[in-house]
Amino acid sequence: MKFSIKHNTILIFTLLIFNSCATNPVTGSPDFVTITEQQEISIGASYHEKIVTENKVLEDKELNDYIQRLGNEIARKSHRPDLKWTFTIIDSPTFNAFATPGGYVYMYRGMLNYFNSEAELVGVLGHEIGHITARHAVRGMSTAQITNLLLGVIQANVPGSQLTSNAFNLLNIAINRGYGRGYELEADQLGAEYLLINNYDPTAMAGFLKIMQQSDELERVIAESENREPNVGYHGIFSTHPDSAKRIEALKESRQSNEELIINKEKFLKRIDGSNYGTSPEEGYVKDSVFYHPIFAIRFDIDKEWVFKNFPDRLELTKQSDKIVLRADDLLKDDLDNGLTPKEFMKKGIRQSGFLSNNELLNEEVFSFNNLSGYTHLYKNETPLETYYRRFIVIFDTDTKDIKPKVWIASITMKDLTNDNSAKNILTSFKKMTENEIANSKGLKIKVIRFREGMSYDSLAQSSPLGKFAKEKLQLLNGHYPDGRPSIGDLIKVVQ
Repeated sequence: MKFSIKHNTILIFTLLIFNSCATNPVTGSPDFVTITEQQEISIGASYHEKIVTENKVLEDKELNDYIQRLGNEIARKSHRPDLKWTFTIIDSPTFNAFATPGGYVYMYRGMLNYFNSEAELVGVLGHEIGHITARHAVRGMSTAQITNLLLGVIQANVPGSQLTSNAFNLLNIAINRGYGRGYELEADQLGAEYLLINNYDPTAMAGFLKIMQQSDELERVIAESENREPNVGYHGIFSTHPDSAKRIEALKESRQSNEELIINKEKFLKRIDGSNYGTSPEEGYVKDSVFYHPIFAIRFDIDKEWVFKNFPDRLELTKQSDKIVLRADDLLKDDLDNGLTPKEFMKKGIRQSGFLSNNELLNEEVFSFNNLSGYTHLYKNETPLETYYRRFIVIFDTDTKDIKPKVWIASITMKDLTNDNSAKNILTSFKKMTENEIANSKGLKIKVIRFREGMSYDSLAQSSPLGKFAKEKLQLLNGHYPDGRPSIGDLIKVVQ
């Protein structure tokens, strides 16, 4: 007998409903899930492999061991103590943390810098652990399977089955957007419970919530000054929903022990003293309005009127609607040995791109500075709707060690020529780093100091490498934005 697609779908749906009741580890109530715990663990392991392949894991054994130990302490008293819990710090300045199925919790280094006590850190770990103990990802994926039976979250309904691209997409959405309002509130409540069970003060999270909100506020101020869209919002953590605040207070009041709750402010701050701030040194960093890249051994000045961004594959500087994009490409040593020049490289690249078909060459000239040879072209593109200008600059860097010779290619797009000279000035400062600069190239670091008589955020900002908005950034880092100040004798974080 042949079944129609409709009959097959009904049969699959019936089988899924029949086989998909499991007990929720948190509530003890039946849950609708189409993924077993063994499959959940397999999914998490597959995704973990993908995450550590595509991201740099922090190379700081002491800090990694500290996070793993804290996480294990919280997880052992959670609703799923028997999972093999893994806590990973991703070496990125991103302000975020997330959890994936099966016991995997991730925190970006950038978030660590903004905690001001161990209790705040444990609160975030507890929140992410809560997503896993309540099986939020699995419940979401199960709902997606029923919503679209052809989705195929897992390749086969057998233990150890592998993750499909659709499942990766579902997890990516959850990581970037959160698990939804209901699940985030549940994770908030679980995080508070796990704090209290482990004798930490759950109200310490209020301070970190305030920092997150103020981080968004400061980002909006900075974005407006830079004429760009703000990048705001971490997906969860102790929401301002009144039910969460009431539940936390009720938990504290119902507590039987008279033992003092743990905050561990100084212990935590001493732990992160000396950690990286911003991008890692090997990815390049800005210090005192100079960009350094110790791997390429190059540096250049950044005009404070231009907004600088360091991406994995390019460097960008923007001023109003004008933009400089700078990329590095390899040069073939055989071409260099046979006399390839920046001028020839430029003309060949322009010719092959088809750029000349609708752009007028206005100027070309040698662009050689600081013992580096280069060349530049300036073009005009005029259409009935708009006129804009494009300058290309190539700079040969053949004095390299342990890496291939490079050509740095700058593409400068301008609505008019007002910013042409300042853009060129940035590139004329392009030079090789000295041996001493490379040896001392450690990037920006968190330094924990004691706030002493005569200190102020104004005075600390004057000697800070953070540049524009240094005062506000230091205030935010310590939970004092926009107008708070520490007490004499408090430990605070500065950046050096």
